[in-house]
Amino acid sequence: MSFAENEVYILNPGYVMRNDLRRVAIYSGFKFNSMSAGNWESFLHPIHAQVFSFFTFDRPIGLTINLLSQYLKKDVEIVKKILSPFIENPMSVYTKYRDEKVRIPKNVIVNRKQIAGEVAFLNLTPDVFECHGIDLATRRMYTAPRLITFMLNNTCVSNCIYCYADTKTKVRKKLPTGRILELIEEAEAMQVRAVNLIGGEIFLHPDWSVILKKLTDCNLQPEYISTKYPLNSDIIKTIRDTGYVNPVQISLDTCSSGLLQKTLSVGNDYMAKVLHGIKLADSSGLNYRITSVLTKYNVERNIIGKLYNFISELKNITDWRITPAINSNWIDYELFHKLKPDKNEIESLYEFIETEIIPESNIPIQLNRSVINRDFHYCTTGSKDFKGVKCSALNNHLFILPDGKTTICEQLYWLPRFIIGDVSTNSLSEVWNSPAAKKMLKLEKDNIQNDSPCKSCSLFEACFVENNRCWTDIIKAYGKDKWDYPDPRCAYAPPMKYDLRF
Repeated sequence: MSFAENEVYILNPGYVMRNDLRRVAIYSGFKFNSMSAGNWESFLHPIHAQVFSFFTFDRPIGLTINLLSQYLKKDVEIVKKILSPFIENPMSVYTKYRDEKVRIPKNVIVNRKQIAGEVAFLNLTPDVFECHGIDLATRRMYTAPRLITFMLNNTCVSNCIYCYADTKTKVRKKLPTGRILELIEEAEAMQVRAVNLIGGEIFLHPDWSVILKKLTDCNLQPEYISTKYPLNSDIIKTIRDTGYVNPVQISLDTCSSGLLQKTLSVGNDYMAKVLHGIKLADSSGLNYRITSVLTKYNVERNIIGKLYNFISELKNITDWRITPAINSNWIDYELFHKLKPDKNEIESLYEFIETEIIPESNIPIQLNRSVINRDFHYCTTGSKDFKGVKCSALNNHLFILPDGKTTICEQLYWLPRFIIGDVSTNSLSEVWNSPAAKKMLKLEKDNIQNDSPCKSCSLFEACFVENNRCWTDIIKAYGKDKWDYPDPRCAYAPPMKYDLRF
């Protein structure tokens, strides 16, 4: 390891460390930078966090190493050897504790000069990361979720034929704004990474700007804001005045007004207002992108080509994202099946985009293939070996409905079996560790219906303990009364009643 002892080396401010009782969580924070890993999350042995805590001060690395030498009761040269894998490491590294990997992100300790802008030195001490027992295996966070989503309302400016959301449930008493602000402060104290805002339509909430401003002040601003609301100068100015800097995701499926009226149930002036709003956003300096959802109605080259012609004229758009419509628990399956594009149609369109549009485009274009290439009925070893992103439900994510009821997953909404608390009367911590949450985490065979193949499966305990079954896909595939059926990725799952494949 070669460095100048008078240079300041710090814990990369793109990462946050949080004591999680029996380990220390490290994850990507709000202050993401070019050297840090995006969307990182792993668990550290407490000793790693205690060592890294010495790099939260504004001091030369030579002094830091001497202090670490005293703390660890190790010779300076040994301390340098210990630190070597973690200083400006270009790739993530790992060590082992017993049978578990300790995964450490890239560039975890960096030269202060490599980080642009001001750095808030946290001055953390090793005692902050003292833990009681060591558990690096359990996926669920002990103290708090990493991510919280507030569904501010379930009202929209449109009535999309492909919408997966529950917009039918009547919310009799919405969570007061004052209570939302209190919960944001609690989330900040719990070191939650981010608080997302969704609707319905968040711009229809009367206090959306107050809530967004509070989130930015607490360094908890959403990863992005998604909207179908036609933007205007007042909304754009208000967004910028809150200090929000992440993307505003504007939904636009086509430039055909008639098609939008048919698929979104909007007025004949809707498209003109949306296009005008996009142009205002483009000239304002707002961080924004466009997303398009594919159905039978717009999975055509000429329709997407015309949409590209409009998008290609924009100067400051960050990217364009295209994704097929997905199954919903809230739309009649036969109705949805008629508007769901098939895989060949999607692949044909994607081929056109890749060969005819992307080569000439100055705008990054992302084509979502993950949903059309999913495998089902393949895994014989339980949920730990399911392909794809690990399920966040009950592990690191909490979803708050407009009335304060809390559920384990966005797409489960008010289904009673998955409600684990109510933040109108309880704290985030109480809900996260509620009896209902713990019961869901420790389901036993006695809780499973007799007609479910899981009831007699030899993999039951390992599969359920891993907590990687997708409750939403199970219900989408088999119905709300079959919530305890196998995940359709399982080889022992019965044929899907409602096919999730394209």
